[in-house]
Parts: sequence; C-alpha cells; structure tokens
Amino acid sequence: MPLVFHFLNVGHGDCTFIEFPSGRLMMVDINNSKSLPESDVEALAENKGLSTYAFKHSSSVGYRSWEQHYQSLLVDPYDYYQANFPGQSIFRYVQTHPDMDHMSGLHRFFWQERVDLVNFWDTSHTKELDEGSFDHGKYAYVDWAVYNCLRLGVGPEKASGENGKHKVIKAGRGHSALYWNQDGIEVLSPTPELISACNECGQYNDCSYVLKFTHAGRSVILPGDAEGAAWNSILAHYGKEYLSCDVLKASHHGRMSGYHEEAVSAMRPDTVICSVGKKPSTDASDEYARVANRVLSTRYNGSIKVKIWDDGDIWIYDHSGSRIATIEG
Repeated sequence: MPLVFHFLNVGHGDCTFIEFPSGRLMMVDINNSKSLPESDVEALAENKGLSTYAFKHSSSVGYRSWEQHYQSLLVDPYDYYQANFPGQSIFRYVQTHPDMDHMSGLHRFFWQERVDLVNFWDTSHTKELDEGSFDHGKYAYVDWAVYNCLRLGVGPEKASGENGKHKVIKAGRGHSALYWNQDGIEVLSPTPELISACNECGQYNDCSYVLKFTHAGRSVILPGDAEGAAWNSILAHYGKEYLSCDVLKASHHGRMSGYHEEAVSAMRPDTVICSVGKKPSTDASDEYARVANRVLSTRYNGSIKVKIWDDGDIWIYDHSGSRIATIEG
C-alpha cells in the first residue's frame, strides 16, 4: 500500500491529509479559503502576462475568466474530506503551531460536521487571544475557541449529551510511540527550548512541528512555518546527512523567512511543494529551484497529491488527477 500526501489548495494557509499504508488517516493543519484575495489576482495575472482587468474578464478554457478558473481550484477541507475519505476517523490531527492560517476551519470540521478525532497533537505554547482580537480580521474567534477545547481533549457534544473526548499528545524531538513508528513518523522539532523562546517573544513559527515521514526508502519533510531558529536547532542536533529527503513542503508558504539555505542544501529535495495564497513580497521559489528539480505551488497547480509506492517510485499529480512528475526509485 502506498503512502499518500494530499496538499490542499486552501489559499493563504495550510492543510494536508496523509493516508498511511496502515489505513490510518492523518491531517496536518486546516484553512478554509474559497475566494481569491486581490493580491492573489495580481500575482496570477502577472504569471499569465495579463493585466488584472484581462485576468478578471478574458475567458479561460471552460470558464468565463481566468479569475473564475483559479478560484475553482480552491478547496474546502471538509468538502475534500467528504469526497475522498467519507466517514473515516482522523486518527491523528497535528496543529503545527497556533497561527490562524493553520487552524481556520476547525469549528466547521470537528464541531459542526463532527468528524471523529482520535488524537490531537499540540505544542505547549502560551499564546492567548481574546474575542476582540478578531473584530477587524478575516479569521473567526470560534475557530480559536474550538482549538482551545481540542487542546484540552474536549470535543463536540455527542447525541447522549456527553462531551466528545480524544487524546492530546504534546510530542517533541526524540519522542516516539508504536503508532508513529508504524507510520514512519519522526518528530524533528520542536524542543522545549524552542517553545520557551517562542512563548517569550510572542512569535510562534519556530515552535512548529517539523515532521519527517519515511516509506519504501523515501522521505518527505513537513516543517510548518519553521524559521531560522528551528532550522539551526535541527541542523545542530541531527547533522546535514540525516536531513536528506525526496519531497519538501516549503516552510512558511515558500517565503524567504522559512527558507534556510544550509538546511535546504542538506535536505536536497527532488521536489518542493509550496502551499501559498497571496504572493509573498519575498518569495523563495527561485532559491528552492537552485536545489530542487521542481518547485510546485498549490496556487498554480491546485491541490497536489504525492504518492509513494512500495517500490520507492513517487508519482505526483495535479488537481485534475494528471500525473505531472515521477521520481523513480
């Protein structure tokens, strides 16, 4: 059975489903965006060599405009779950770090739709937000409130009137367990020192879970929004040779702030996948392209699927199911 990653096109945010040969289903972060912000329109129009007016009004294949085409590529995580994994429990949900573009949609997914949850991974951060923090932003306080329930092990009320329950796991570097080993998961970061530093400065990217997945001699690294401090810590602990991987999800949506030249050179990924919405002012795609054979973006390719077969072959598909790359074992 293959190991399959589904990198969803959720605009400016992250959401990844992972199907394991064991039959378990894992979910890393969530974001639900079904509209293109103006900054996305500008970036996509520039890529097409069009003015924003032409992008919004000139026809695309099957659509009245290019804007409609790219908007159609955005997916809602629950809709995607229903289409691909209906009725299946989320055996393991990982909240990489407590930023809203990685948890927008928790309320709908676990509370309203009541998708069954078995294990919830979280870090020991001390970030706090009040309801007023959401008055003028695009995110909803209810998602933050649900997150705080989930990290306490409390789920939505059942038909019996009892609260749902799940196990809360606060894993760190070097921790392991039977199910993680069976699914080929290793926690490269965070450490208590990284979490403490994030709590002290009030910025939480460097307390992101950085996870390495291994199957059939191949490996994939998912680093959340890890930045310099996290990458320095990982390099110092593991050394360069240990970090080699075949597929890397670009940290911090492909921004320069998540790009670490030494770490990327050590990982030497064949393929880099960026989960991006608006075009960052300091995009690192060119830097990744100097190391990797290809850099793929959910902005342009839609949701991307990576399938690692038991013989070590890796097949990569775009939103339509067309295979767009092969890494031979």
